[in-house]
Amino acid sequence: MKYLGSLFFLISMLPTAVEGAVTINEIAWMGDSTSANNEWIELYNDGSAVSIDGWTLVDGDSLNISLAGIIPGGSHAVLERTSDESAPGAAFLIYTGALKNTGATLTLRRADGSVEDQVSGGEGWGNLGGDNTTKDTAQYTVQGWITAPATPGASNQTEAAVTVSESTSSGSSGSARLA
Repeated sequence: MKYLGSLFFLISMLPTAVEGAVTINEIAWMGDSTSANNEWIELYNDGSAVSIDGWTLVDGDSLNISLAGIIPGGSHAVLERTSDESAPGAAFLIYTGALKNTGATLTLRRADGSVEDQVSGGEGWGNLGGDNTTKDTAQYTVQGWITAPATPGASNQTEAAVTVSESTSSGSSGSARLA
């Protein structure tokens, strides 16, 4: 019995990769001022560490990203197109494929196929935001999606020139965040 407490303590110290809520957090669908190909997508984990082995991020058209690794709790994971030069800082993952400037619905699926998060960009990304001229990105905040200067791997802006849409709970129609 004396060792049982020690065993529970040791088990509690082991790293876990089980639960958290991973969301699509920022999208640079337009690239940057250097290149339209410097696209990136940021995921955010607001819970404890999560293994994303076997997960996918797709747009139903030309984008099909296979994910792997662990996103620590309270962390951002920046997925960069083609090379680690797409966004400042180290990429969590390099992918191929492209985001269409005409808009897309991005779906983040767990390994079992269930939807973790889904956002509908709408026509020309009008539901989420972003600006092809200024290269400001679409960023998710508690007030909804905004257009603001890029923050790859860091907390999103809290103010924007434009608030694009209000967030509603999972499954609500008319919302940019669908899951």
